[in-house]
Amino acid sequence: MAGMETIISKEAVAAAVYEAIPRLACDLPADVLAGLEAALEREEAPRGRAVLAQLVENARIASRDRVPICQDTGTVWVSLEAGPGVLVPADVFAGVDAAVARAYDEARLRKSTVRDAVLDRSNPGDNTPAFCDIHPVDEPGAARLRIMLKGGGSDNASRVVMLPPGAGRAGIVAEVVRCVREKGANACPPLVIGVGIGATFDKVAGMAKRALMRPVDEPVPDERVRALEEELLAAVNATGVGPGGLGGACAALAVRVETAPCHIAALPVAINMGCSAMRRVTVDLASSAGGAHEGSAAPAEGCAPGRAASSEPAVPCAAEAAGAASGADAGPASADEPVRLSLPLDRAQLRGLEAGQACLLSGPLYTLRDAGHVRLMDELERNGGKLPYGLEGQAIFYAGPTPPAAGRPFGAVGPTTASRMDFAAPALHRAGIAATVGKGHRSDEVKRACAETDSVYFVACGGAAALLAQRVASSETVAYDDLGTEALRRIEVADFPVFVGVDAHGDDVYDLI
Repeated sequence: MAGMETIISKEAVAAAVYEAIPRLACDLPADVLAGLEAALEREEAPRGRAVLAQLVENARIASRDRVPICQDTGTVWVSLEAGPGVLVPADVFAGVDAAVARAYDEARLRKSTVRDAVLDRSNPGDNTPAFCDIHPVDEPGAARLRIMLKGGGSDNASRVVMLPPGAGRAGIVAEVVRCVREKGANACPPLVIGVGIGATFDKVAGMAKRALMRPVDEPVPDERVRALEEELLAAVNATGVGPGGLGGACAALAVRVETAPCHIAALPVAINMGCSAMRRVTVDLASSAGGAHEGSAAPAEGCAPGRAASSEPAVPCAAEAAGAASGADAGPASADEPVRLSLPLDRAQLRGLEAGQACLLSGPLYTLRDAGHVRLMDELERNGGKLPYGLEGQAIFYAGPTPPAAGRPFGAVGPTTASRMDFAAPALHRAGIAATVGKGHRSDEVKRACAETDSVYFVACGGAAALLAQRVASSETVAYDDLGTEALRRIEVADFPVFVGVDAHGDDVYDLI
């Protein structure tokens, strides 16, 4: 029997990871793209349709131009599934970090890891370590490598709860719906939601993560689990959270469930949010071809090199979907057309905007996010409340772009979760910042600051970073260059699509949903 055993080498694992990363970053899996296209056909809410059109167009741009789908090119998650008869050496992941560093450098992807969560939050500059595990399966000879690029926004919207057994099925549904209502907008809907139920506290989150690997168009064989998935999906979409969290019928493309035994006193539930850029692939290490399958990001047979099978769907471009307006700084000709705004913004014009309104921004915009805001707040205090770097009256875009690509200043640039900057936004608005751009909810204090200062918060489409990068004409670093992607940059944008998230009266688009 020993001669029939399969040995998985560290070289094979490292090579599979290295080869998968550039494709995952640039090519949306075919099942996810098909789900977005189908959702666009069904969606009736205007903002929801505009978001879906941007996401579908974004997938086409990323695949065609070989740029990242999203600026958050994620942490690398690798799970090796091994069945009976498969031998796995103790150092099977020894080459993975080097493969990740090389792939992220060569593909010009953003490096987003820190050395330690609390003790040293400096960026090593290579996106390592990868987060790896070995998962035994009861399938003789099986050797599969599951690889996922997982963004921070969607993982941050996830949770693990230990429900009492009496909560039952209804309690599980209620917890998933609560999570979507509270955090779903931060995770770039339409979502793919992985739900783990059972096992123990330390195992249930892994179950939820693995559930995300099943394609959205692949039903589970167990009819009981399938019924639960359908119930959860219906409940999530009934929230009205919709695409981009901006309202509509499609908050999620699919809910995927894994269940397991547990203690009689327990009902562990893990909810792992997957964003609209669900970048994952399964590689069969046991086959002689070693080919990819089950949600592969590889181009389909017969496609042009570097192009996904349905990379050019027949949908309107983002500006058309939003209803392009004409005339600089003109008001909308109809309720469906965006308002064109010139940066820096005119506060009198900002007072005329309403929450939920579509806009197109043109002019100078400043990028800054977490670490940069900490420094800016320190400078604000030292300067007696005066803004440095000419930021008075300007707009800040919460973004950490990828390196230049495709002849553009950035390969991809998109909004990060705005609530992480809530600690700084009120003081910055009162100091003179006219607008911020991000995704997701803002605090009541931020809303009050907007109303007090005639400022606004714009929502950009999360997950449309390749499309948004096309709207950036130039970029220059202004300060904090050592922070890399989190530096303060001045960029020039043209027809940059956004929605009014919080208007100058403090009204919130999310309250309209």
